Amino acid sequence: MDLINLVLGIILLTTGKKLYWLFVAVIGFIIGLTVATQYVQLNPPWLVYAVALGVGVIGAILATFLQHLAIALVGFIVGGYGALQVSRLVGITAEPSNWMAFIIGGIVGLLLVASVFSWALYLLSSWAGATLVTEAIGLQAGVGLVVFFALFVLGMIIQVGLFRDQPKKKPAEVKQEVPPAKKEE
Repeated sequence: MDLINLVLGIILLTTGKKLYWLFVAVIGFIIGLTVATQYVQLNPPWLVYAVALGVGVIGAILATFLQHLAIALVGFIVGGYGALQVSRLVGITAEPSNWMAFIIGGIVGLLLVASVFSWALYLLSSWAGATLVTEAIGLQAGVGLVVFFALFVLGMIIQVGLFRDQPKKKPAEVKQEVPPAKKEE
């Protein structure tokens, strides 16, 4: 699962905004995988990945047809999960604090999506990518926090630099043809 998180995290860090449907699908996959492995006992083991893939596909479909709703939901989940990861890296592990971090982070993620949709996709996909990569590598405490924020900033730089909207070119001026003057007879 660490290799999957690492690959998905790198994908989100580099293409999360441009491929927003993939961003939603990856988050759906991770949620499905987490729920299937922690709360539901599925046999055979491949069924866990099938359920996770199904949730990811549903997320991608929702992102395509109900873009703002899907991204708002993902904004809440990514904001909450990222805040939970940061609180763990800082060393806060008490149960009530975890729920508070998740809820506050979720509200911030939701507000981000509601106020600045395009930039929220950059921020949240970089945040989610940094979270997945940091978890996959298994870094803890101070080093993990530094790597997390370095990856977050790197993801923002990559996405804003690679995918910023290019200015539209002005159409070339078209010279109107002047009809040749008629000869007077």
